[in-house]
Amino acid sequence: MGPGFPIVESRLRCLPALKVDTRWYIRAEMSRLFTLICFAVVAVPLFAQPLGSPIRHPLVLTGGFGELRPDHFHAGVDLRSKSGHVGDPILAAGNGYISRVLTQREGYGRAVYIQHPDGRTTIYAHLSGFMPNLEANVDSIRHATQQEEIDLVFSSDKYPVKKGEVIGFMGQTGRTNGVHLHYEIRDRTGFVALDPVRNGLHITDKLPPIFNGLKLYALDDKLLPLFETETIPVKRGTIYKVKGDTLSIGAWRVGLGIAVEDRLVENRFRTGIRSMQIHIDNELVYSFEIDQIDFHLNRYINAHLDYGEWARTGRRFHRCYQIPGNRLPFYPEMKKAGLITLSQKIARKVDVTIQDASGNKSILQFWIKRSTIMKEPPPRLFQYRIPFGESFTHTDKDISFTIPAGGLYETTFFQFSRQETEAGEVLFQIHNPETPLHQFISIRLALPNAATSLSNKWIGVYQIGDQYFSCGGKVHGNYLVFISRQLGTYQLLLDTLAPQVIPLQSKLSRKSEAWSFQIRDNVQAADHIRNLNWTIHIDDQWVPGEWSTADEKLTIRPGKRLLAAGKKLSLTVWDDRGNVMEWEGAIED
Repeated sequence: MGPGFPIVESRLRCLPALKVDTRWYIRAEMSRLFTLICFAVVAVPLFAQPLGSPIRHPLVLTGGFGELRPDHFHAGVDLRSKSGHVGDPILAAGNGYISRVLTQREGYGRAVYIQHPDGRTTIYAHLSGFMPNLEANVDSIRHATQQEEIDLVFSSDKYPVKKGEVIGFMGQTGRTNGVHLHYEIRDRTGFVALDPVRNGLHITDKLPPIFNGLKLYALDDKLLPLFETETIPVKRGTIYKVKGDTLSIGAWRVGLGIAVEDRLVENRFRTGIRSMQIHIDNELVYSFEIDQIDFHLNRYINAHLDYGEWARTGRRFHRCYQIPGNRLPFYPEMKKAGLITLSQKIARKVDVTIQDASGNKSILQFWIKRSTIMKEPPPRLFQYRIPFGESFTHTDKDISFTIPAGGLYETTFFQFSRQETEAGEVLFQIHNPETPLHQFISIRLALPNAATSLSNKWIGVYQIGDQYFSCGGKVHGNYLVFISRQLGTYQLLLDTLAPQVIPLQSKLSRKSEAWSFQIRDNVQAADHIRNLNWTIHIDDQWVPGEWSTADEKLTIRPGKRLLAAGKKLSLTVWDDRGNVMEWEGAIED
């Protein structure tokens, strides 16, 4: 805690031996100790260096901190310059040193980590390239190891940087839908993301956030949903209202769902809010505030948002009542789990206040009462009731699956069915994709009797709409065993097709700095597995490639030396079932 603390402790241990009244001395020392503790707590933020913009031109915010994303809160901000071009310079937000560099096929793609003297770390992701001396080092290591993906850690004297120094260039590497910079700030632990807008990043925003939707969830006495209704708030003057001002619902108690968005004046992109407060009859009963994100808890977003609505329509509602599996720390005020009890005689006044990162506010105001006609909730159709916090295993002749304790966020009325199609396929309905999973479930599917000769070609897949997603799998005896974080319809699929390799240029010209290929497999992979792999050679020299998830594109940058001397490009691509496609092309002048 600092060099002064052991001295204070040793002095206090000596005090009983003194022959004088020591109470004043103890009080003085304790006061000094309290001052030192306070100084230690505030010293980092007090002397933290101000961080600047990582982009040289005016900022365009395309993704905000804390946005509701699939399975996670967005832990940084997405930025692009006015041009938004690949190659725009990316700047160090403050003094420090490059402590880590990643080249990932997905995730952050190419990324730089800068360690700052105050303990914070800034991250710059989806880059197209690094500053020249770093790029040369990374390229050398990749070629020496013949590894496209590397994770390098550097000491403080290897790559010191100054605020405003160019450290890399904007790109579209990794898992991203467009050219931009993902900019992130982490605390000294490295496991907590901080809001960049509250840590030195200046975004011009004078527009208040918008209410897009309001849901009422009728809840039983265990806070399990019975049914829901939705209305669209309408802005009247400076306050949002609902049609008729008063809502009535045939339920004893409800929870609220609020859909919101924030926007900036200079662009079309929509981001999220930073805080929300709900007053019932002028009493604060619920508040939500997000200014930092603990990565250990990030997946609990599935207990915060209305996951079913997101799975059905892509719309994102904040669930403003707490279910048992929600461990997020974002609720400074939560009375009676956010529950609102209703009466037929007296309408309850509801005020919802939302605020964006710049302090702009919007208010939704309405009244709510219990209807004189109590709506009969639809019957619950289920085979099993799985209480929250308990594990569950189902086993029969051709399937076995286990949901671990903590895999579900609340008590679930679970559906399971088995269906055989006319083509002889067996479909297993493991509940439905509108229910989120916090942990992986393990699934075993029996292989057909005649499948032994092709056992290494079978995969376990789940289906959403007309798309199949592979979970891979390994054969154990007569079963294919795999894991998944998705509920829904599962089946076995025989995968004997090689990936497609489609060149995106008419010829391999020496005048080109890069060549691109579209690579596709017949079955898309689930997020937790890697389905496609490749090796690239020019003549007999190994060459790395850069992968773009958004457009399934592999880019090859051979460098001037290989371009000048090389005669042939060889690209071998295979999936996780060992299906191989080989492509070769001559390099032309």
